[in-house]
Amino acid sequence: MGPSLLIVDDEANFLVLLDRILSREDYQVTAARGADRAIHHLDRQTFDLAILDINMYPMGGVELLAEIKERSPSTQVVMVTAYPTDDTRDECVKLGAAGYLTKPIDISELKNVLRHLAGA
Repeated sequence: MGPSLLIVDDEANFLVLLDRILSREDYQVTAARGADRAIHHLDRQTFDLAILDINMYPMGGVELLAEIKERSPSTQVVMVTAYPTDDTRDECVKLGAAGYLTKPIDISELKNVLRHLAGA
């Protein structure tokens, strides 16, 4: 069984796509549409890895990153956004994000980042 992976985004199509692709890579994927659903899952388990969209409403990915790192500092988090800025990237790194990728996601790059973070 591969690493547990939480994917959080408010776009259902993006969640379905990543779930299908990464499940085939042996990740144990949990997909959450929005931060509130993610917190529901975080109340029940910890994850090895997480992929968080930055721009979600009402709770954004940066706030969720802080929540995840408080609950489980060992969870490796990759932030994704269609609207990258230096300030946001710096804030994510400061809060403990291990990666920062821009949408549209390069699937090969994402797989490489996750493989590296999972220690494979």
